[in-house]
Amino acid sequence: MNDSFLSIRDVLHQAKSIAVMAHQNPDGDAIGASCALGLVLKEAGKDVTIFLEPYGEVFSVVPTGSLVRHQVPEGMTVDAAVALDCGDEGRIGVAGALFAQTTRTINIDHHISNPGYGALSYVDGNASSASELVYDLLAGWLPLNQEIATALYTGLVFDTGGFRHSSTSSHTMEMAARLMEFDVPFTKIYNDIFFSRSLAEAKALGKAIDEMEVLLEGKALLSALSLEDLASLGASPADTSEISGYLKGVRSSQVAALCYEKEPGIWKVSMRSEDSVDVSALCASFGGGGHKKAAGCTLKGTKETVLATIREALQGR
Repeated sequence: MNDSFLSIRDVLHQAKSIAVMAHQNPDGDAIGASCALGLVLKEAGKDVTIFLEPYGEVFSVVPTGSLVRHQVPEGMTVDAAVALDCGDEGRIGVAGALFAQTTRTINIDHHISNPGYGALSYVDGNASSASELVYDLLAGWLPLNQEIATALYTGLVFDTGGFRHSSTSSHTMEMAARLMEFDVPFTKIYNDIFFSRSLAEAKALGKAIDEMEVLLEGKALLSALSLEDLASLGASPADTSEISGYLKGVRSSQVAALCYEKEPGIWKVSMRSEDSVDVSALCASFGGGGHKKAAGCTLKGTKETVLATIREALQGR
C-alpha cells in the first residue's frame, strides 16, 4: 500500500534539511528526478543536498543548482531523506548510510521489484519514470521553473527511450507538453542523450561489441568489460550506461546483458529485453531487480566466473 503524496508533502514541508539521493551508477531518470526535487525544495527554502555518484558528461544538460555532492560529509545528519528511482534500499548510492540513519525517510520509485522500504513510500510500477512521479508529487503543490522542468524532461525522455517504451502513457505525453511550456531545450536534451557520446563511450561500446557472445542462435547477447578493459580505453564504468540497450537493438535479439566491473571483483550486470523475457525476474534471482524489460544485479567474482553465471542464466531462461 502506498502512502499518499499528501503525507510525503507534509514530511518535506516540516523538514528543514533534506537529502535527496538515487541508485548507484545513476542514469538520466535518477539524475533528472533527483535534481528536479532538490531544486524545487531549495526554492521552497529548504537546506537541500543531492547525493549522486559521478555520472557521465552526457547528462550535463540537467541543471543541478550546485547542489550535487558525491560524498557525504562525516557526521552529517538531516531531517528527511528521499530515495528516488531506487528499487532496493541496498542499491542507494553514496548516501545509503545517511538514508539508513535518518528517521523520516521517503522512497519514491517506479520499479515493480521495489518492496516499499522507508518510513513513507510511493511505488508505481506503471509509471514511465521516477521523474513522472516527482512531477505528480509537485503538481498543485510547488511551482516549477525552467531549470526544474528541464531536469524532469530529461528524466522523462531518458526512461521512455524518447517516448518509445511501452511505459509511455497519455499522462506521460501530457506531462511532456506541460514541461515544454517552460521553454526546456528539448532538442538538445534528446540529441545529447541519444545521439551524442564521448570518445571513451564510443571505445567502450566498440570493445563490448568485439567481446560479444551470441547465444541461443542470436536471441541472447552477452558481453563483459573489466576495469582493465575500460582503463585500456581511457574509459570508466560510467561510460557503459548505454551499451546494453545498444546490444538489445541487434535484430533477432530478445535479451542482451552487459557485465561491467565497477570495483575490483564487483560486477554490475545490466539487462535489456523484449516482452517475451522478464529480466526483472531473472535479475531478482541474483538479488537484483528493476523492470520487466530493463533490470540489473550485482555479482562478485572474476570476469570468467561472472560471464559463466550470466551465460547459464540466459541459456536457461
